[in-house]
Order: sequence, then structure tokens, then C-alpha cells
Amino acid sequence: MPVNEVVMGLGSWSLTLVEETPRDVLDRLQFFGHVAFIPGRLNPAEYGDQLLTMARYVGVLTGRDFDLAKKIDGQSTAVWLGDADDKGEVIESPISINNTFPNAIRAILGAGTAVVEGTLYSVPGTYKSTHVWQSKRKAINYICNTMNAEWRVTGDCKLDAGLISDLYVTNPTCVIVRERPNRHTDGADLSYRGLRGDMALATDVDDYTTRVVVIAEGEGQSTAIGSADNPSVLYSDIRGNLIKRVRLISESGTTSGNANGRAQVQLNRYLSTRNALRLTTDDYDVRGAYKVGDYVWIYDPDAGLLDTNNEIMWRGERINPIKLRIAGSNWPVREGTTVAYRHQDGTWIDLTQFVDFEGGETTVDVGELLKSLSQGGLEPVGDRPIPDSTIPGAVTWDLPFLSGVYLDGLGNTRARMQVSWDLPLNVDGSTILDGDHYEIQSGVSPATEWQTTFAPWGDLTAMVLDLSPGVDYDFRIRAVDSSNNQGAWSAVETATANPDTIPPSTPAAPTVAASLIAIQITHTLGKASGGTYNLELDLDHLEVHVGATSGFTPDSTTLRGQVAANAGMMQAGIAAVGTVPESNTSLRQVKVIAVDQAGNRSSASAAASVTALLIDDAHITDLTVSKVTAGTISANWLIGASIRTASSGQRVELNTTGLHGFNSGGTELVTLSNSGSFTLRSATSGARIELDNAGFRAYNSSSQQTVDIASSTGNVTIVGQLSSAFSGRRIIFNPSGTTDPEIRFLSSTGTIATSSRIIMQGGASPGSYAWFKMEGPTGAASNAHLHLSPGDAVGFTELGETDDADYFQNQVIGMGNSYTDRRIWFGGRIKPANDSGVGFAHSAVIPGSVDVDGSSFTIFDGYYGSDPMYAMFTPTAGNPVGHAVTNNGAFDFSGHVSVALSGSDRITYWNIRL
Repeated sequence: MPVNEVVMGLGSWSLTLVEETPRDVLDRLQFFGHVAFIPGRLNPAEYGDQLLTMARYVGVLTGRDFDLAKKIDGQSTAVWLGDADDKGEVIESPISINNTFPNAIRAILGAGTAVVEGTLYSVPGTYKSTHVWQSKRKAINYICNTMNAEWRVTGDCKLDAGLISDLYVTNPTCVIVRERPNRHTDGADLSYRGLRGDMALATDVDDYTTRVVVIAEGEGQSTAIGSADNPSVLYSDIRGNLIKRVRLISESGTTSGNANGRAQVQLNRYLSTRNALRLTTDDYDVRGAYKVGDYVWIYDPDAGLLDTNNEIMWRGERINPIKLRIAGSNWPVREGTTVAYRHQDGTWIDLTQFVDFEGGETTVDVGELLKSLSQGGLEPVGDRPIPDSTIPGAVTWDLPFLSGVYLDGLGNTRARMQVSWDLPLNVDGSTILDGDHYEIQSGVSPATEWQTTFAPWGDLTAMVLDLSPGVDYDFRIRAVDSSNNQGAWSAVETATANPDTIPPSTPAAPTVAASLIAIQITHTLGKASGGTYNLELDLDHLEVHVGATSGFTPDSTTLRGQVAANAGMMQAGIAAVGTVPESNTSLRQVKVIAVDQAGNRSSASAAASVTALLIDDAHITDLTVSKVTAGTISANWLIGASIRTASSGQRVELNTTGLHGFNSGGTELVTLSNSGSFTLRSATSGARIELDNAGFRAYNSSSQQTVDIASSTGNVTIVGQLSSAFSGRRIIFNPSGTTDPEIRFLSSTGTIATSSRIIMQGGASPGSYAWFKMEGPTGAASNAHLHLSPGDAVGFTELGETDDADYFQNQVIGMGNSYTDRRIWFGGRIKPANDSGVGFAHSAVIPGSVDVDGSSFTIFDGYYGSDPMYAMFTPTAGNPVGHAVTNNGAFDFSGHVSVALSGSDRITYWNIRL
């Protein structure tokens, strides 16, 4: 389980856990968490995320194998920029750069990514190019290679980039020498750290190049070319000529201005032999001696690894080592290392006690970068598209479209449309050489929302799926080239998706039972091939067919009925249950046919035989059922619990206490109790009415009570207007808009009546009378007024009397009748016989006046008492005339004048009783 580190590479790591590792620890080891390897033993909980910078190596967990062996593995933190397959954060929109090296890296890195900016060093020169459709790792590699720079991702996922001297040790502090007898070649010196071990040197000219040609952007004769030549060719061919080894590198994203620079960068890699040294050492803890990417001194004169231009003092001996670079390293995870896992939620788990540590040696790859890191490019050499040079033209449809139907993964019938088009040209009429893909959009006609389907360049047909059968759809298409130049949308073409023509699968045979008059079927909505509730989801119902033999063919004559069956029943696991009439008592065969929502009918199921198995009512004395699915209850049922229309919210419930009604909030509004009490409410607040044992009540929208009818007393209280009718002749109590209490008598026209009447009838015996009483507030003297419009004569027995007043003043009474020849007005003061407060003592003074016609008359004064009153009167004719009282009665008097009076003459009188 070594750790493999590589310069500007993904590297790898693996770790084996002991068999006794707890299950909860294994469950916490999730993909894309981080594993840190820290030299020495420490408690991860105390350090937290500081471990990311303390660690010798940090890897991302991308693999687990807990079956055969408890093993986890992954790659370095550079995988967040893109893996070996170029998966990761891909640049999908063109990024055009014309800037310095740090700003170019920043443009590629962007924001919102796992890897953030670390230290970006300045590099001479300006970078100019455009990047799209590649991972960030690939783009950063390209920039660094172009500008002779390198990059690395640290353990805490920060990106450092710059020259090699900015990132790594270029002045070696480590010496690697071949192990020699009786010589101490390892350990520390005053200036260097030494490593001993076995060395293997490999040298080849496989990549040796005399000339590099970079084929940059463009096509045909306009292709941009960059080149660079080896100034000193070291080898000759068989004829003595300098060898020619030209390397062609295709980089379609390289602009013409960068082509020569890119050629020189590539040539620099292949100017000399490739030297690689592999050192195997038992000094596994080389941390501090070097880091992968550093330069080190290598000395092995027997293998030719020396350079007379270099001289250093090593353990008192002058040596001439060669200066090479550490390109990679493999080292084991040994005892003494802390291994910790960082979960995505930021918590750390100490895995050290569960690690199956290993032995082994450390391997160091020294020399040139590995071949896998030095490839010039992966593009094929030849004609390529020209980035950002032309724009695709509009695409033309190839009509007509073809449509069909299919079943999706959920069993729904869906439609598909095969669309076709002609190969487009560029807007300028040239052939599209850099075409990348087509975008096909569809939407229900007339389309306002579009769904997009992609087709690769080179295809001229595409299948658009997941359409609704029988629905009109709009389609449009455009071409997109490799530089993401998008052509104009084509004309919109409307086509109708094929209607549903796929019948349901053949259903399984039903479960059946029969009585003398009917057959009951139960079906679990499964297919004949097996399973339950797995028929297609566009199922609508089942046809039930009954025949005499198992081989009968269902038709209209065998159809007995339909049973509802749909997707909701299948999703809820509810069987289809139904009863169809069948009075034949012989052995019968039952088949079902599934019918979908489009009317497509399946093949008939296998037959299920049935005889009269259901028991007639006469033979049932006790019945217990969990569900009544159909039928009519025609007998008396005793309910031991309750019947509810719902379990909560708005519902009606019948139980042993009575009938209860609830609103949507669960508040009880209706109660009919079996004890005789009841409550009816139209609402719980606001405008409403309530009826219960206490009576009837009404409330306005402010919850103020406006009507109260008490059942115990019969008292009625009404706030507002009370009318005897809605219109026409009526009496209105307390009319709307008035400030004082008032009673109005309205005629049939709705106006105040010109003739109205209040009848108060006394008893039949002498001395009895009817009361009409008006009084002001209780207390001191107060005013009371009575105005009577013309009408029948009115008699008065009391005016203005109360129990707690001695006298009343300013009594004004207007009285008259329908005769034009007599009119009476009287008013004045009524005073009791004494001031003792005993009330009215039959003493009165009643003044008045009346128009009289003739010489004799009788005036009814309206007051009734037990003693006669004594009258005085005087005529107000034009000339004085003789006059006399001829009779004094208890409530009237008669008089005579010597000269007959006309209807306009008036008699003024005073009727007195003391």
C-alpha cells in the first residue's frame, strides 16, 4: 500500500485496514473525503484542519473495497482540477486570456472551486490563448508548459504556480550515493542530508528530437505553423548525415502568435537523452531530505553518474556529483505514521489504530520527468477546425418527421419523434470543419418553454424522447462548433407525436368467487408473466368476461362489466375488486382484459373457474368485515365505534354520543347529542348564527351580538331595524339612520302613512279603560308629548301621570277627526288635587277649543273619571250670543247657544273637576 507522488501529476495512494475495523468507522469513510499521512504520532482531534498542512501527503478517497479486504485508495488533491480522463471542473464557456502568468492561472481557476489560489509567482512574458471544453488541470498544464512554469496542489487544496525555482529546491541539499563497503554514505553532514541505497540508471533516445513543428489554429493553407530546431545534433545516420527526427505536435487551441514559442517549449524536452535514475533505499523516512520536484546531487562514478563541473565536500571527501531532479517517489506507510480521515462535514477520524502498516523500501525516480508527463499533446495531426473563425449557418429540416410510442422505465406510454436535417454550411458559405454538436429543442405547441436534446456532429438524425402521445410539438435546431460559436435557430417545425397504440401487458388471471346472481373478482393488477401491481401505469380499467369453457374468446357477448384499475391503486398496493351480474349457477370461466387510458386493450388473461361460493343473506347470522368496497346496506347496522368521513379536518362523525360536524380547522360546529342537547354554529367567529338549548343568537362581522332569543324566558332582543315586511305597507321599529327610538307606519307605497291607527281597547265593564302612557326620564318634572294626526276621536283618561311625579306641565295634545266641521285643539296644565305625591286624585283642568256648526253641541273631552266635570265655555262668533251648559258628564258636556253657529265659529271651554 505505497504512496506514489509525481510532479504535476495525480499520483496515487492505497491503505489496508485491519479486519477488526468497526463498522461505524467504515461507514464514515465516504467518497471524496480526505486522508492525511502525518509523520509521528499525534491526536487528530487536537489539530483539526491544521493536519492538512502538517501532513507529508494528503489524498482524496475515490475507491473502497470492504468485501475481500478492507482497503481504501485514491489520488492526490490535484484530482479536484481534473482526473486522468479529464473529468472534473470542465471549462464549458470560452475563456479568452491575454495577460500575465498569474492572471492567466486565476482566470482558469475561477471561483467556487475545491482548489483555491495559493501562491502564484511572476513568470516572464504574456500568455494569450482561449480555453474551452477541457478540464482546469489540462488548461493549467498547457499554460505552465507554454511559459516554462510548473504547478502543484498543496495538502489544503491550494494551487501554487511559477518557475521551478519558485516551487522547489534547485540548489540541492540532498546527496544520493551508491552504498559502498566500509563507507558511511547516509545520514547528515554539515550542509547535506545523505541517502544510501541501490541505484539503477536508465538512458534512452526514444524521445530525442531534432525539430518540432507545432500545427496551430487554422485549416488547409491557412493553418498556423510554429517550429523550432535543435542547434546541436549529436547523432548521424548510416550515411554519415545528421539524423532528422521531426516531431509533429497538433495544438488547435494555439494561436499563430504562440506557435513558435510552443514549438521551442516542446523541443526543449527532447534535446538530449532521457536519463532516469531509480534509487531504492531502506531509509523510508526521507521527509526533510527532499520533496518531489526538488533537485538533488547524485554520485555513482561506477555508473557514470558524475559531472566534473560540479564539486562538493561530502564527509570530508571531494566528489563531483551530477545534478538531477526528483520526478517521483514511492514510499510505504509504516508504523509511526498518523493516518487520519477528514469527513465532508469537517470532522476528523483517527484511523491509525486500524491501519495494517507495511514494510518495504522507498523508491525515488530521479532524472527527467516521466514519459507520461512529457507528451506533447494528444490531438491527431492533420486538418482541424479553426477556433473562433466562422459561425455555423441555420440548419434546414428534412421533413417529414417520424414518430412512434414506447414504454418508459415506469411503465408509462410515451411518444418519440425522429427528426432529420440537412448538413449546414457556415454563414459565409464555407464548409463547417469545426462542427461540434447540434442543439435540438422541443416544446408543446405553441412552445414557450423548451427542452433541449443534443446530437453529435456528423449525425443528421436524432431521437427526441419523453413526449406525450397525440400532442403537437414545436421543434427547432441550431449548429454549434468546437469554439462554441452557435448558429441561428432554424425555422420552427410543428409535428404531432404519435398517439398511444401500445396495449397493456396481458394481466394475470383474477381471483373469483360467485353467488347465485353475481361473480366477484379480485385482481392484484399484476402481469401474466409474474408479479403484482406491475401493469403499465396508464391502465384505466379491467374488462370482465364470463364464458362456459376456459378456451372461450372474449367479445361483446361475454362482457359482464368493468372494474376500475389505475396507477394510484398500483402505487398504493390496492387490489381491484368488483362484482358483475351472472345468474348462471353452473361452472363458469372468468377472464379479464386490461384497457389503458387510450382505449388499447390487452390480450385476455388466463381463465379462472368459479362456482356459486358466496353465501346468501339468509345464511349469514354474524359477519365481520375489514372493508365494504361496494353494495347497499339495506338492514339495520349497530355501530360500536364511529363512522367518519375523514380522520381529521373537515368531516362529519357519528358515534355513541351523537352526530358531530367539524370545519377544516377541526373545530366542532354542529353537535346533535343523544342526550337531547344540540349546538348548531355557522362559524366560530365573525358574522354567524348559533342555535342551541339556550336559544337563538346572531352576531355581526365584529362578533358583536345582534339577536338574542332566550328559550327559558322568551325574551327577544334585536339590535337594529325591525320591520313587519320588506316593502309596501309595514311598521318599522327603530328605523336605520335615526338617533331616537322611533316607530314608523308606512303605506303601501313605502311612504309614511296618511292614515294609521293604534287601537287600545278597554274592558267591557264601566270604569275600565285602555292605557296609552308616555313618560320622560324618572325624576323631576319632565316633558312628554303626544301628537295625533287627524283621525277618529280619541278619549283620554290620563295624560302625563307617573308614580313619582306630582304634576306635569306643557302637556300639548292635538286631536281631530275626519269631519271638516269640527276640529279640537287643547293643551295646558294638569295638576293633582294635592302636593302629597299620592298621584292623580281625579282632579283635572282640561282646556280646549273646537269649531261648532249649529246651536247645540256635545264636546267629549277625553277624560274619564268617577265624578262629573263642570264646564265653562264661550262662543267666539262674530257677535256676542247667549250660551249655557245644558249637561255636565263624567267625560263630556253639552251646551246651547242662542244663535246658530257656522262651521267656522269656535267654542273655547274649560272643563274642571276638583
